[in-house]
Amino acid sequence: MTALLGGAVAGASYRSLRTVRQVRSLVPLHEAPPRSVIPAAVTVVVPARNEAAVLDDCLRGIRSQTYGDGDPSALRVVLVDDGSTDGTGDIARAHAAVDDRVRVVRVDGPPPGWAGKVHAMHVGVEAAGPPGAGEWLLFVDADTVLAPDLLSRLLATADAVDADLVSTPGGPPADRSAAWPLLMPPGLQMIGENAAPDGRGSKAFAIGHCILLRRSHYEKIGGWSSLAALRNEDIAIATSVRDHGGVTRMVDGLDHVTTTGMDPFSQGWASFRKSFVAGTRQSVPVLLGGGLGQIALSLAAPAAVAVGVRRRRPLLAALGALGWTAQGVAHAHTARYMRAEPKLAPLAPFTGALFGGVLLDGAVRVLRGTVSWKGRRSGS
Repeated sequence: MTALLGGAVAGASYRSLRTVRQVRSLVPLHEAPPRSVIPAAVTVVVPARNEAAVLDDCLRGIRSQTYGDGDPSALRVVLVDDGSTDGTGDIARAHAAVDDRVRVVRVDGPPPGWAGKVHAMHVGVEAAGPPGAGEWLLFVDADTVLAPDLLSRLLATADAVDADLVSTPGGPPADRSAAWPLLMPPGLQMIGENAAPDGRGSKAFAIGHCILLRRSHYEKIGGWSSLAALRNEDIAIATSVRDHGGVTRMVDGLDHVTTTGMDPFSQGWASFRKSFVAGTRQSVPVLLGGGLGQIALSLAAPAAVAVGVRRRRPLLAALGALGWTAQGVAHAHTARYMRAEPKLAPLAPFTGALFGGVLLDGAVRVLRGTVSWKGRRSGS
């Protein structure tokens, strides 16, 4: 038992140190260039399904971008109403009526073989016109709000690091839910174990809240058509760009991007569950193994402390305390990046175990055939 606990604590400590290195590799958001710089044409694509509660703020944020100084040739917006049954279409058309840069396209769901969001983004790019119509594509989730200088700063960052794709998650709203301090740190750690922020891992990291992609590389990978059936589309497109010779980087734009997609807590839980169910291709063994492994590794350090103290084995207790500290440091780093409260860092083993429940919940839902997102069952 001592050997097993020691090995598990060592594994958890290694994970924690690797997480710290990854967080430190994130690129800071650069300052916007002087307005004398000739702007490149950018098309913003917003897929929206039943987003009436948040869409107005999203479109206002996009339309208020300082990029291009209002030049209609510098910025265009394509809103894809993906079979919405609420007021999403009406809100989008109201924005289009007062801003010629906004275009609304309606689709009634994806055709066979396509995931809904991927198809909506594909339609948005097609509606934007031929490749020569814009140098960059910006994909923005409808529950995301951009600060006025965000696009200018993203382009400056991409230019500074010579990247073909840059992505940033959104920061929390003012009335953030418990999902941020409880789920964000362990969730970011687990995603980062398979997808690297600098694109050098087995997969490249990107988050669907906000992805800026060079149009030439979008065409090079075959566009969204090459990823039609995937639901972990953000990591998939970043990895594909990387595999086709492009440079991808995760940046820290959380002070300039806000998302409500993780609120309330139940929605944050469901969002992470969807990501891991998609990322594992609905594999019940992988979800079960990942969930149980996450719980075991997370709780190994406090278990080692407890066993070491009870059985008077100071080395085991010291090893457990060291592992617990490493987990806390990793939690604090990821929490600060995600603008969550780092004060929960001492509870990192327990928040990590809680996140294991996300994967177990995903396995249960796959077994029951109740996997869905935005009212659509898996595969549609």
